[in-house]
Amino acid sequence: MARIITWLGQAGQRAGIVAGVARWFAQRQKRVLVVTHCPNPHLDRELETTLTPQPQEVSPGIKAVQLQAIVLLEQLWEELKALEARYVKSPFFRDVYGQELSVFPGLDSLLTLNALRGYRQDQQYDVILYDGASDRETLRMMGVPTLADWYYRRFTQVFVASEFSRNVSPFVTPLVGAMFTSGWENQSLEQPKEFLENLFRQGQDLVNDPQALCAYLVTNGHSLDVQMARWWWGSAQQVDVRVQGVLLTEGEPAPLGDTFAPLPVGTVAHLLDFDHLAPVPAPMTLDLEAKQIQLFLPGFQKSQVKLTQYGPGLTVEAGDQRRNITLPSQWQGQSITSARFHEPYLTITF
Repeated sequence: MARIITWLGQAGQRAGIVAGVARWFAQRQKRVLVVTHCPNPHLDRELETTLTPQPQEVSPGIKAVQLQAIVLLEQLWEELKALEARYVKSPFFRDVYGQELSVFPGLDSLLTLNALRGYRQDQQYDVILYDGASDRETLRMMGVPTLADWYYRRFTQVFVASEFSRNVSPFVTPLVGAMFTSGWENQSLEQPKEFLENLFRQGQDLVNDPQALCAYLVTNGHSLDVQMARWWWGSAQQVDVRVQGVLLTEGEPAPLGDTFAPLPVGTVAHLLDFDHLAPVPAPMTLDLEAKQIQLFLPGFQKSQVKLTQYGPGLTVEAGDQRRNITLPSQWQGQSITSARFHEPYLTITF
């Protein structure tokens, strides 16, 4: 399947880099899709084409698409109606039309994630270059599979243990059974559950594989912008997105010294080798023997990292995001004995 590459930092100045990277891959005989949001006049200018909601060829080997939420919503609604008709005896979505639906806040990210999933699976592209509407939303979107899986497991656990669940469970199974088609394979009510869990697992596998999904930082080399780029680097670790390099919109790599080590640093004129993955630390490592968890969190100060222990897990707050860590079974019920933050690592010992 296609690789997905995205960008963090300098949103208004990275159009030239996105276009340059697209050409870099096309010159190496890769089929490239550039994905952006409306409007993006900077990218339109760089690609010398007015982008549309449908992929169009902008140069040999390169296609580009400008996502529009209302168009994506219509397409997804038709997919949902088809899925409902497959599993439900009397579909109730069929009388609602995609053309009458509006986009409410927060839905854009889910629609974009679904669009990227579709483009990646249709086998037409080798590389997808995603230029998000905002860096914060890009990271929140990339974190959806893990976050949704946690919500699903956590609230399922709470619901099953509740008195309400015990009271209604005798009535739920017959009711749900009456709703679903008798032609369902094995007539198993576990199938929607398995479908949902498999969807979460696929999303997490994508995010956790740097060969399938990675990000590059974009900065101009000025001190405050460099600091912000490092903040985005640490924020990406909170959702397991690997950052593989840094691209400067101006200046030279040398003055940065070890600021972004071990990431390679390139420029608009001298791009990186995007086929080579840098040996960057994993966002989280777990040492069962030492009873330690180590989180890689570059770009943060100690005061910006908060750790909370609850029941079966931990919550780490950093970069305006929360990362929930489920502890190994043998550690559950044990308290933290120490937590040390020495940038770029947070080391937790039990």
